[in-house]
Amino acid sequence: MKDIIIQWNNAASKYVEDQEHSEFVESNKRVVKARFENFNGDKVLDLGCGYGFYTDYFRSIGANVIGIDGSEKMIGIARERYPTIEFLVMDITTPLAFENNQFDIVFSNQVLMDIEDIDFVFSECRRILKTGGILYYSIVHPAFYDCHWQKDENGYRYAKVIDKYIKPYQFTNEFWGETEHFHRPLSYYLNVAAKNGFALKQTCEPISYDGISKNSDLPLFFFAEYIKA
Repeated sequence: MKDIIIQWNNAASKYVEDQEHSEFVESNKRVVKARFENFNGDKVLDLGCGYGFYTDYFRSIGANVIGIDGSEKMIGIARERYPTIEFLVMDITTPLAFENNQFDIVFSNQVLMDIEDIDFVFSECRRILKTGGILYYSIVHPAFYDCHWQKDENGYRYAKVIDKYIKPYQFTNEFWGETEHFHRPLSYYLNVAAKNGFALKQTCEPISYDGISKNSDLPLFFFAEYIKA
């Protein structure tokens, strides 16, 4: 994980800049805000918080929230932007510095597909969540992410071509500098959650594309909410 953290330290500034001007990030925010509208002091962990946008959002709606991330650069940006919130540098692929049964909600936005050993991450989430607590995450949709658009004669992107899906594999994204990505089918995520004692509550595959330049019936993101049994 050390090399991946270095990658994200290098990518941090460009990543934050791009996130603030991305229509896809806005579609992601709409889903999260519709699901979480208010808290009453619930203890929330923003796992892989990046520059802290959702950490701040949860605080604004009444959560007792902590943000953690392995990237010192990301945490530095988060602390500068939101100085009243507790942000900690913490490698989420190692044992987390929290007691058992401490949190009501663990939230993780667009993180797990960039982590190699998600089995351990799920086990730590179970450990630190209270019984009945919520694990909520989003990832890029593995069925449609590493694909190529097909265009018609007018340039409309109407379909995606996929040539591999079932077997896990790794590749490097270069959107903000080099960052590693770990492809896994959805069944992998669902089965790891079940193995670690989580009961699936609901999933969401929201509309991300405009339907004008790109087919809006193809999802970009996948959201899942689980309950610690």
